[in-house]
Amino acid sequence: MGIVSESMRQAAASRVRRPAVAGYFYPAEPAELAHAIATLTRGATPASRAMAALVPHGSFRHAGHVIGPTLASIRIPRRCLILGPSHTGSWMPWSVMASGAYRTPLGEVPIDADCVDALRQRCPFLEADAWAQRGEHAIEVVLPFLQHLGPPDLAIVPLVMGPVAREEIARLAVAIAQVVRMLEEPALVLASADLSHYLPHEQAVQQDRALLQAVCALRPAGMRGAVERAGLHLCGEDALACALEAARALGASGGAVVRYGTSAQAGGDPHSAIGYAGVVMR
Repeated sequence: MGIVSESMRQAAASRVRRPAVAGYFYPAEPAELAHAIATLTRGATPASRAMAALVPHGSFRHAGHVIGPTLASIRIPRRCLILGPSHTGSWMPWSVMASGAYRTPLGEVPIDADCVDALRQRCPFLEADAWAQRGEHAIEVVLPFLQHLGPPDLAIVPLVMGPVAREEIARLAVAIAQVVRMLEEPALVLASADLSHYLPHEQAVQQDRALLQAVCALRPAGMRGAVERAGLHLCGEDALACALEAARALGASGGAVVRYGTSAQAGGDPHSAIGYAGVVMR
């Protein structure tokens, strides 16, 4: 599982997941998209290795100023495992695209079929289903940044989570840590999640601050407690909880907030803001 194999490239040619939000969440024209990413990552902290990270999945207009510096501060490895929530109302609690590729205007990113197989052996509840990912943007929005910043042989494991049992989240976190340790090179676990939703800007900032303290301490229970106490709607709570548990299992000592902002700061409604945070775990 050390490289993107020829069989992976052949599988990518046979099943391609086409962009769902190009031209809407981010530019559809390749040169314009590359320029936007270069602008959003300019001046970032020099890249270094990380075990996991939290990034938002809002549009480039609203969340790009958080996604860009966060991912630019990480040395992107050849393999990224990306966990995100379902926005499409899929009935499936778990969906992993087991073969083929994700396409963006910058090209195609193959699925790491070997890594998917290793996870599914440990977690049979992972459904090998690409249909549930067709219109989902939580993973797609992050991919152009990984393509721009990462190596040319980048491969991914895209996991979309619906309503899932917490014991399955814990089991997947352990499985992710086991599989990553088996690999011949570093891998990155990414949680795609947005924080507080539809609150006045000042209230969103205040409540997200308490939430991020638990995230940086790698405490899934503390993060969930902050969500429940404030009655927050966190889009991607389970994905973030899983990434926190996986980071701890991989030996991460804590997280650091690279950038925080709200949709209001990016020109959105100040009375109905969404919170966006980029956190790197090492």
